[in-house]
Amino acid sequence: MERRANRRHRIDTPIVCSYLDAVRSGETVDGNMKNCSANGLCAESRNNFKAGTVLVIRATGNSCGYSKEEGFCSLALAEVKWSKSTSVGGEACYATGLKYVLL
Repeated sequence: MERRANRRHRIDTPIVCSYLDAVRSGETVDGNMKNCSANGLCAESRNNFKAGTVLVIRATGNSCGYSKEEGFCSLALAEVKWSKSTSVGGEACYATGLKYVLL
């Protein structure tokens, strides 16, 4: 059964994630936004982010025609809700669910 309150929109656009905390604020992680909704997004990257971590997400690719109301944000704060190991093109990576904190 689908538990999501908002429709997810498939997208495959590059993003850069930065830690919000002062200790790791200079670190960035490249990834791809795989889907978006009004409440958050799913991304793939090589990092296994810990649940509860707050990230600055900056889209560096195309919006594919999606608006802010549909969940595409070129810059947003988001909290990591989950992260799980997966494989893309035979390479190990992590799928990460993020909930928008501030748009």
